Amino acid sequence: MVLRRTAGWVALLILIVSLAGCVQVADRTHLKAKEGMADLSSLAGKGYELTRLNGDWEFYGHQLLEPGADWEAADGELVRIPGSWNGYDSDHRLEDGQGYGTYRLLFAAHPDQDILALRVPNIFTAYKLWIDGKLVQSRGVVGMSRETTVPEQYPGIATFVNDRPVHELVIQIANFHHRKGGIWVDFVFGGSDDVIRYQIMDTVNQMIIFGSLAMIGFYHLGLYAMRRQERFTLYFGILCLMVGLRMIVTGNAYLVQWLPWVSWETGMKLEYTAFALAAWSSYMYIYHLFPQEASRRLLKLLTGCTLVLCAIVLTMPGIHFTRLLPVFQLLVIVVSLYILYVLALAVRRKRTGAVYVLIGISVFVLTILNDMAFYNEWSTVSDIVPVGLFFVIMMQSFIISSRFSKALAQIEQVSAEARQLNASLEERIAERTEELQASHAKLEKTHRELEKMETSRTRLLSNISHDLRTPMTLIQGYLEAMQDGVVTEPEQRDRYVRMMLGKVGGLNRLIQELFELSKFEAGVVQFHKEQLTLAQWVEELVEQYQLDVESRGIVFECSLLLEQPDHTADAERIVLLLDRFRMEQVMSNLIYNALGHMPEGGTLQLSFQYAAAQSSLIVSVQDTGAGISEADLPHIFERFYRAGRHAGQAQGSGIGLAIVKEIVDAHLGVIGVESVEGAGTRFFIELPAAEWPSL
Repeated sequence: MVLRRTAGWVALLILIVSLAGCVQVADRTHLKAKEGMADLSSLAGKGYELTRLNGDWEFYGHQLLEPGADWEAADGELVRIPGSWNGYDSDHRLEDGQGYGTYRLLFAAHPDQDILALRVPNIFTAYKLWIDGKLVQSRGVVGMSRETTVPEQYPGIATFVNDRPVHELVIQIANFHHRKGGIWVDFVFGGSDDVIRYQIMDTVNQMIIFGSLAMIGFYHLGLYAMRRQERFTLYFGILCLMVGLRMIVTGNAYLVQWLPWVSWETGMKLEYTAFALAAWSSYMYIYHLFPQEASRRLLKLLTGCTLVLCAIVLTMPGIHFTRLLPVFQLLVIVVSLYILYVLALAVRRKRTGAVYVLIGISVFVLTILNDMAFYNEWSTVSDIVPVGLFFVIMMQSFIISSRFSKALAQIEQVSAEARQLNASLEERIAERTEELQASHAKLEKTHRELEKMETSRTRLLSNISHDLRTPMTLIQGYLEAMQDGVVTEPEQRDRYVRMMLGKVGGLNRLIQELFELSKFEAGVVQFHKEQLTLAQWVEELVEQYQLDVESRGIVFECSLLLEQPDHTADAERIVLLLDRFRMEQVMSNLIYNALGHMPEGGTLQLSFQYAAAQSSLIVSVQDTGAGISEADLPHIFERFYRAGRHAGQAQGSGIGLAIVKEIVDAHLGVIGVESVEGAGTRFFIELPAAEWPSL
């Protein structure tokens, strides 16, 4: 996909470069000038075809000759055009490019076209042009010294009448301001319409590229202004503007034509400064695009070199800094090669957009090398660096569009997630509301439990205080009576001693129950459970409590409910895992509590109901006593809570049922109570039980 897109851009680049080819410029060997004479008569009749006035021209060094001069007597030589006079093998000492001279060419044209024209290129640095003895073009002031010469350069078109078979072209040139002098760019010859059309097409091409560079440059500066994180856009914008600036001060020199007050020296300073800054901004662009691959040390070195070269250009005259062109070119070559290395490394590491940038920069470097070859007179194709940069811009557009596409994709993803979130927001709010309500209910329950615990704590302290203070007060009273001699009879004294012993026994039981309860709550009580059949347990309970209950005038009943939906269970095969001592403590507490609340003639009923489906045994202790009020039932298993306390009916310490609940919980059982005030109370315990299979 990348190669396919790149091929399309290469084709577009070729189209842009070849736009100037809409008017062909012939460069045929048989049309070249020979010994100062060019026969172009065979070209004129073909129409819409131009040629270059290349070949051997007459050159008269250090002589400013005008048409009509005695050319035979003048000291002349034949030189190859195009080519600067720095390389002429002559005795005129023009190797440093400084000096003046006269060129002369005779050429024959076909008489079919009435008006002919020449496109005069940039000539360094001042010239005067005559055709057939008429001055038709000039730039600057031609002189014999630096003081009398005024440099000026930009292309022009010279038209003349085709009124003779052979025409004479004479051009005086002076150069004391640039490293090179003479004619080192082609003259273009043809019909006036064709030459003008060629110039217009060249201008259109150049303006399209310059306009594109300027717009893209300011566009990237705008991108940087709006998003400072993408610093590579700043330097790419500077690169585009620097190449664009150099473009309008070289070649057709549009800046000088637009602003006549801009001097030749200023134009040259802008050209060389833009050249150095373009190399620097190129590296800055790559450095910020791929910071992990580029060298920061080279960045500092390049910045220093660029500042030095720009300072030299801005402070020295053109004759000096133009001689430093090889230094500028070396700097550009080094930067270009290192940039290609960085991009190859980025491609290897699969950095985003590295392939596009490598392709674009490779083309750009090739155009740079071509322009270097042109300025060193190794190539005749000039100033195509802007076209190469235009191709880089195309590659850059891929990078920006790729990044924007990813950003838009992320935005779309976030938007979709936001829509989904909004769609489920009400559901989430409802869920959160339910969670808050549940948390609120839990907090309220905790608050109630804390209040209940606080009430229980207050009641506990009150009960302990009361239960300890009352017997202690009675004991103290008994002892004081005996001390004061109120009790004198031995029999009465023995009775007081027995009463004190009874109170001390009650205190001892209270302390023992408190200690027992604290051990249960701390989880340090050890249970010794063993397997026990229901028949064995019932037999032990009946044997232990029946006589004692009946001796109090209470009817004792015991029943087994073993009927199941599909059979009748056998008490011998129903097994429980019990701690006998602890379960005896439970049953004793429940039975004697019942006896304490029943009048003589009441009934105490023990029942054992087995449920095979639930693997449980429900043990019930039911009496026909006074019952428990509805208000007391929820608190009956709390420590020190005694039903009927405020009515003066309370008995016991209020700890027994709390201990009972701890023991039942330790057996993985459940204890509950049912009561109707005035009709009796039923305590029930559900314990795990299993039935052995019959053999």
